[in-house]
Amino acid sequence: MLNPTISLLIGFAATAVISTPMNVEAATYDYSKAKNIPVRPIASNNILNLYGDLYQNEGYNVFSNVDPNAPDGGHFGIRINPIYTSYYAVGREANLNPSGATRSASVQNITGFSNLFNYLNRNNISPSSIGIGISPKSGRDVTKAWNLGEDILGQDWFSSPDSTIEEDIYRANPDDVEISLSYGTTKIIDLGYSPFYFISDNAGGVFANENWNIFLTHPTSPSKLSGLDPFSSGLADAFLKDVAAAGGSIQLVSEDQPEASDILPFANDKYQGFLLSFPIEIRAVKSVPEPSTGLGLLMLGALVTVSRKISQKQKQE
Repeated sequence: MLNPTISLLIGFAATAVISTPMNVEAATYDYSKAKNIPVRPIASNNILNLYGDLYQNEGYNVFSNVDPNAPDGGHFGIRINPIYTSYYAVGREANLNPSGATRSASVQNITGFSNLFNYLNRNNISPSSIGIGISPKSGRDVTKAWNLGEDILGQDWFSSPDSTIEEDIYRANPDDVEISLSYGTTKIIDLGYSPFYFISDNAGGVFANENWNIFLTHPTSPSKLSGLDPFSSGLADAFLKDVAAAGGSIQLVSEDQPEASDILPFANDKYQGFLLSFPIEIRAVKSVPEPSTGLGLLMLGALVTVSRKISQKQKQE
């Protein structure tokens, strides 16, 4: 039997639907403890705070092959207070265990996003009508979801016997998956593709609720989907206008200290795993180049400079 405490996204209680024009407080997790994943949360004053309650047919699935020796069987960690890490990660609407779910989480409150909030308010629409979906595209098998690839220590996940932390990188073929914003059951925004980066810190012990589960993505560029009715199109435009004003990108961030009540195990003849409640923020941000990208640009600039100097010297000769 799998250990019922895992390294992914165990939820917190939802908040009331309000708009709060306040500055975002810095995260309390110490990200200096994570040495391997390349992303960090970007501060924002424009945040959609969402929550997927597994008891309201929302949330998140993590699962693996029932055969632990299969390539997609997941792994048991090597860290202090080790726990089982599932191979796949996907939103509940992928219907791994069919339930008719249509989204992963719904908006609970809005910080900033003034155009979106005013559009909803003018039309007397609850923010909870907006949700996020994280799943394979229509017609793709559930195994096309985000996954641990070769599940290799030092490549797809990182840990050590003297640490309480495991860092996991879940990737997918961008053509097979989608992260979308929806109004009701209508998808209105493609939020773009990113790997999922997880930090699981069990410093409090395997079952303690002061442990951390962190979920991050790279900043991505959202775009409006085609074929929308006038109202949905206006809603999408309001969201994109707020994103553009904040820097042009969005980042998904979940910083959570788990509660055992937000996790349910499941198993069938193919897979075993967990259904989890899903706290998640959509932050409107300005994209920050990755260090490797910045270094590449610096090297390119240096090469161009050298090339120009050589060319000038040749002309002088």
